[in-house]
Amino acid sequence: MNVKKVITSAVLSVASFSVKAAEVASQAQDAAGQTGVSAIWILANLSYAGMRAQNSPSAGWRIVSFLFGFPGTFLSYLVVVEGGERAYGVDIPSRK
Repeated sequence: MNVKKVITSAVLSVASFSVKAAEVASQAQDAAGQTGVSAIWILANLSYAGMRAQNSPSAGWRIVSFLFGFPGTFLSYLVVVEGGERAYGVDIPSRK
């Protein structure tokens, strides 16, 4: 009778561990997916701020980066001076 209790206890422990492991793996996968989206958002914001500071004539890429980086790019629109060669306290080299 004690052997059955030990086996049952061991099976329940392993099952509990596997459920917890699956939960942790799912959370890690969600975090990895969110990291990729965050990276695109940050790059779009930096790109838009740089294009605005350099007074870039490329309207198509400005629109694309504005949309992918919104609402951060809206803040860049308000803060970064068009053609000022400076964005968020960083000097942007001029294109010559």
